[in-house]
Amino acid sequence: MHDLTRFHAVPDRPGYDRYTIEIASPELPCGASWLANCLIELGVPAWKPWGSDDATHWATGDDGSHRYVGGDNGWSRLLPALRDGRTLRFRAGACVRVHHVWPGVYPAAARRVLFVRDPCDALYSDWRRHLAHAGTTPDFRAYCNARYFHYPLSRRDYLRVFLRSWRHEAERADIRVVRFEDYRADALATLAGVAAWLGLDTTPGELARAADASSVERVKAEDRRLLGLGVVDRTLLRGEPPGESTRELDAPTIAWLRGAFADVDDWLGYATGASPVAERPCDDGLHEAVIGALHAAGIPLARSDRLALVLRDALAGVTRTDA
Repeated sequence: MHDLTRFHAVPDRPGYDRYTIEIASPELPCGASWLANCLIELGVPAWKPWGSDDATHWATGDDGSHRYVGGDNGWSRLLPALRDGRTLRFRAGACVRVHHVWPGVYPAAARRVLFVRDPCDALYSDWRRHLAHAGTTPDFRAYCNARYFHYPLSRRDYLRVFLRSWRHEAERADIRVVRFEDYRADALATLAGVAAWLGLDTTPGELARAADASSVERVKAEDRRLLGLGVVDRTLLRGEPPGESTRELDAPTIAWLRGAFADVDDWLGYATGASPVAERPCDDGLHEAVIGALHAAGIPLARSDRLALVLRDALAGVTRTDA
């Protein structure tokens, strides 16, 4: 089994012995790559983005600079800063771990950010992305109820449990929640707030350039460029503004989703007025099955680990899904 926790625990780069910043997000279209790219533009490298092995993508100069030599490999449509041949000068010591992993799996960075999006919009956007590629059912509810990879959870419930787990972590640790909706409403102000909280020494000009270089328009242009080169066979980013699910889905479907996410919506500041659905205690069999699925994903977890204990609360009201 590939132990993901060891591979992404440390940067493995000269001059960088630990991750000082962390950006966690659900594995759905949430916009976390925007913040990751902004940080790269501000001189904070994102070594091993989302657990990928990028060791051969960088060449270090004698003057300490770093040149991206990964070629046109597709990464630039998520992180447009990673253009082949570009030379960057990074801040000494500071680097960010970007991932979709549960809290407590990695050694905690000094500063941690949870990047989120309205759960209804995140699921709807992912469904539309897969639908465009003929990779899912045309029935949105069926998509939400389908099994999430090898986990014994539906897509909807995986997102619910993931966010609940991070809520538990935020109750005991200093975690900055950044919302997709705030970034899309005012990218520069959102970036400035995060940069200040991270303690980064930046100028207004540097912040403006980083936000511009990470904009939706820039990412879409890079997506089109890679499509034209034949590097990718389809575009990735749709770039729709917040609230798309409410505009496109019928009221009963929205109510069904809002009921499931009422507790996390309240925590994240999505005032929907929905009442939480009645929840049964966590099923022991489901708890064991989720721990087993985490092991299979390269996340060894002891039954006494905090995450295993947190999962008992996070899985309340969740039904096992095997199909």
